[in-house]
Amino acid sequence: MSKIEIKNLYAEYEDKNGSFLALKDISFQVKEGEFVSLIGSSGCGKSTLLSILQGINFPSSGIAAIDGNPITGPGTNRGVVFQHYSLFPWMTTRTNIAFGLKQSHQNLSRRQRYETADAFLAKVGLSGFGHKYPYQLSGGMQQRAAIARALAMNTDILLMDEPFGAIDAKNRTNMQELLLALWEGDGKSLKKTVVFVTHDIDEAIFLSDRIIMLTNSPGQIGKEYDVPFPRPRIHSAMREAPSYIHLRNMLMALFYDENSGKAADGEYVI
Repeated sequence: MSKIEIKNLYAEYEDKNGSFLALKDISFQVKEGEFVSLIGSSGCGKSTLLSILQGINFPSSGIAAIDGNPITGPGTNRGVVFQHYSLFPWMTTRTNIAFGLKQSHQNLSRRQRYETADAFLAKVGLSGFGHKYPYQLSGGMQQRAAIARALAMNTDILLMDEPFGAIDAKNRTNMQELLLALWEGDGKSLKKTVVFVTHDIDEAIFLSDRIIMLTNSPGQIGKEYDVPFPRPRIHSAMREAPSYIHLRNMLMALFYDENSGKAADGEYVI
């Protein structure tokens, strides 16, 4: 069953210099519980597409729908993590998370909201920082708090725009593994549907069921790849597998071909 449907979507913007076509004839579906990553060079329209799914921008033509219903604006069925920190500066870290819960789960008591906030702060390694304001945290810590807020909301859909870009390598790996653990859940409930924007090919392979590469502006779908590795996944074991190296080389070849204009014939080894 398709949770998200994008069909013949165009996104064009007008400014004082004329019109700019960001996305051209984009069509794909995301199944319920699927983890899909969008990759491509800067300016190819990945973030524009995510903003349309969020409901803060709208296509010039074509369809963007969730559960068969056209997207008409933001909704509580979608949790969003931006590439830039999005915490409210006048709220503590703990209150930021509790506020998100108040919007998405109005049946929760104040005590339940703050208990959940504390639990998710612990999950992202920020126990003891709940009383801090965003300006008192490093950039990476702010982003971990923003991720905790989105995960705590427990929405059907997660839209994530380079969420780990500002986090150091060790915590980035930890956050990738945490995201997968929360996405996979206990195996009894249905997984969340995730659309994840990244520039990191290794990250896309580790996290995703499917990878969609967008071409240079205007963004169009260049290639789609199914990621064949079973779950749960372990970084070290995956990266030593010949099938992982082959898939990574194909993606790297396509990426560099898009950006250099050189032919991508065969494997591209880095």
